[in-house]
Amino acid sequence: MRRKKILGLILFGFLISGGLFVSVNYMMDQGVKGGIEENQTDFTKDDASRKNIQKNADIEEPRLAVNSSTSEKKPEVNSSPETAGKEGAEKNTAAGDALADGSRIDENASSADPAGEAADAGQENSSNQDGIESETAGARDNISSASISSIQQENIEGAANTLGGSLLTAPELQLINDCNEVDYKAYIPEMVYDSKIETMLDIDNPDLTLQAEAAILFDADTREVLYYKNPIEAVFPASTAKLLTCLVTLDWCREDEEVTIGDEITMIASDSSKANIKQGQILTIRNLLEGMLLPSGNDAAYAAAAYVGRKSLKNEEASKEEAILAFTRLMNQKAKKIGVKNSCFKTPDGYDALGQYTTALDMGFIGLAALQNETIMEISQKSISRNVFASGEDITWENTNSLINRNSPRYYSRAIGLKTGTSTMAGKCIIAAASNGGKKALCVIMNSSSSGRFEDATKLLKYGLE
Repeated sequence: MRRKKILGLILFGFLISGGLFVSVNYMMDQGVKGGIEENQTDFTKDDASRKNIQKNADIEEPRLAVNSSTSEKKPEVNSSPETAGKEGAEKNTAAGDALADGSRIDENASSADPAGEAADAGQENSSNQDGIESETAGARDNISSASISSIQQENIEGAANTLGGSLLTAPELQLINDCNEVDYKAYIPEMVYDSKIETMLDIDNPDLTLQAEAAILFDADTREVLYYKNPIEAVFPASTAKLLTCLVTLDWCREDEEVTIGDEITMIASDSSKANIKQGQILTIRNLLEGMLLPSGNDAAYAAAAYVGRKSLKNEEASKEEAILAFTRLMNQKAKKIGVKNSCFKTPDGYDALGQYTTALDMGFIGLAALQNETIMEISQKSISRNVFASGEDITWENTNSLINRNSPRYYSRAIGLKTGTSTMAGKCIIAAASNGGKKALCVIMNSSSSGRFEDATKLLKYGLE
């Protein structure tokens, strides 16, 4: 009897122990599961948060070009240009944007010029809204248009094509057909005036009277500045930009490469100066260079730009818009290598465009680079040139530069090139060079009159060769 009781107590003890063991394990298991589920919930929240952050990061903010180095400006050099945004519009004058009337001038059209030199302008009206209107729907929801001017995003080199200070990035290839209808000043930054520019302009500036709003004279051999007038004031390049287009084209192509003219020539503005090339014709690069430098053909500039642009993209099927944009990026990269600091090139022919600007000093750097190029110099010294295309067409082009035309009253016997330019916003311009006894001088005349640009150029070149 006692043995049964003992066995029963032992059995009861086992039952109690087993129950406690099961209960403890159950509670521990539930605790672990609860912790895992809780952690899983946290991970889900973190993951959602990360996805939300990534989504927001993927939304492209309105692009604004930001200058990596802002410098003080030298007041006596009149270097203050039109500035973008709420600061620039108040700070800068319209001196660099003179001749902002609504009329258009064609370099191939007849002008009031007694020598009959052609006027220059030209470009397409392809309005690409990537710079302002290509923000995603999410960006539009999160960023009000009123705050665009206060947002700054570091510019990728060549993307916004600006080398100056902070400004709202202009849409690509948006031509200005009427400067009274667009706020073009908002896309011109404050000009950079650094120690290098200050040193270059630290000269005993001679007292010369010019009609031009901006000008500069170089000793072409030493690159020494001999004279300046508003050298870093924002102006517009017009067809003087074709010198840069030619330099980029020659960086990428041989002169004998053949180009089939496509519909990119339809992108030029209706009042453009033309070389009168047609779709389907086959020209060499040399033909296109002559078409740009002599009759100032905007069609030739676009044909060359589309060809080089597709070549740089390694995509012969790229659209004309993609090809031209790729080319203008190359233009700005080339300009930067040359030493340009206060310019933005948006079109291959220099036609007035939103966000496009330059300075006399920068165009001087481009002119000096062109002066070192044998092909450009050989072509730009011609007063007339006959070209036979690979497709058989025969055409003769005349040079718009009266300085090298022996039949012009503005002929200057020592002139050796380079390029004229005219547009509503740029006025009458020329980059000219002359040589005498082995000495060379180069001048830039921006925003002068029809006859004044040649008179100004001759005056500076004679002074430079003294």
